[in-house]
Amino acid sequence: MIPRVRWVSMVLGAMLSVATLSNAQEAGYAAGRGGVGGQMGGAFTLAQDDYSKSAAPRFAFSGHFRYAMTARLRWQISPGFTWAGYDDHEPAPFRDLNFPDDSTKANYLTLLLPTSAQLQLTTRRGPWLAYVGAGPGVYRVWIENRRKVLEDPISHNLHRGLYPGASGQAGIERFLKSLPNTSIELSIDAHYVFAERPDQFSAGWNSKLLNLGIRFGGNYYFIPNPPKKPDAGVPGTP
Repeated sequence: MIPRVRWVSMVLGAMLSVATLSNAQEAGYAAGRGGVGGQMGGAFTLAQDDYSKSAAPRFAFSGHFRYAMTARLRWQISPGFTWAGYDDHEPAPFRDLNFPDDSTKANYLTLLLPTSAQLQLTTRRGPWLAYVGAGPGVYRVWIENRRKVLEDPISHNLHRGLYPGASGQAGIERFLKSLPNTSIELSIDAHYVFAERPDQFSAGWNSKLLNLGIRFGGNYYFIPNPPKKPDAGVPGTP
């Protein structure tokens, strides 16, 4: 886990350094503008217990809508999706009632569907914009084995549900000179999910969950409610 954290810290530091050193011209981003975008990349499940033991990174996808309230502050709503696979030799916490011959997590998946809301602080230098933000989230988490939702052998509940959590995100955007309302973006985010229900999932897969992702994508910024142009009237009328 420590090497991953160090690597992510180096990436984030490089991103923020580039933003500080850039001195190009201003582009089309300002207070009162909204933005839509999407990103894809990879994600790691770093914690905890059954969710993270021998977890392997997988693809991560997200979309977002942003609105700049001021030049330094904006809010963001972001849905996404990612999942974790597992090492073939990692023992399963219990035998799946549907597949009792499976003794390892080889065919298990943890699937995560986050929907987060954040306030983000931004800083601008020429075509570069760096940001950092945090906020609450609602998370859909479920466990599958061989594409079938896992059943707890004690409570007999299917292992899926909605959980509260929180997210943090930092990134850097580069606005394009020829398309000043469009930016490309590199970001890192973390989702901490309170995925615990001992009364329902006492046999296993019952702990908090931490997922860390790195993604690349793009954005388009626009004025959500542009003022209407005044009616020019009929030509030739006074």
